[in-house]
Amino acid sequence: MSQNLGDFVADQPIFVDTNIFLFHAFDDERYGQAATYFLSKIENGEVEALTSSLVVDEVFFKILVQEAASHLDKPTIWNIKRAMRDKAFVEKVYKPVLEYKSYLESLALLGMRIVDVTRAHMLMAADIGAEFGLLITDAAHVAVIREQGISHMATADADLFNIEGIVAWMP
Repeated sequence: MSQNLGDFVADQPIFVDTNIFLFHAFDDERYGQAATYFLSKIENGEVEALTSSLVVDEVFFKILVQEAASHLDKPTIWNIKRAMRDKAFVEKVYKPVLEYKSYLESLALLGMRIVDVTRAHMLMAADIGAEFGLLITDAAHVAVIREQGISHMATADADLFNIEGIVAWMP
């Protein structure tokens, strides 16, 4: 079960999942406005938030692939890697990544913590993934949340709505 992210009250920290940042970055038609509103609460110090280095990796990767797809006829990962040999292509596809990097850095300066994902988190993620039927990255997010001792997560990922001990907040 999930709660409405707009109703989140900042009495405890909240983990921000990849999709919240992507809804904001891509101005998602359905969730972009709610994600932007939530992130503005972090910017204004109204919400204590954290995310992980793995989330940052996912955000950057998906922004890069999205941009690359707009410049290639067949945007397979192999074609993207091949195209990355061209400096002009790299500059094009990294432009939005670097812009979003600046935004994440500003959130970090305003207090959002970015927690490193460790070997212990990844080993724990294998067990969590097997227990709940999660992809390993989602299980790693749960491992970080548990290790940090928090119980709130901003996400639109329905696979994470019924994890024991975590309240999911959806935009």
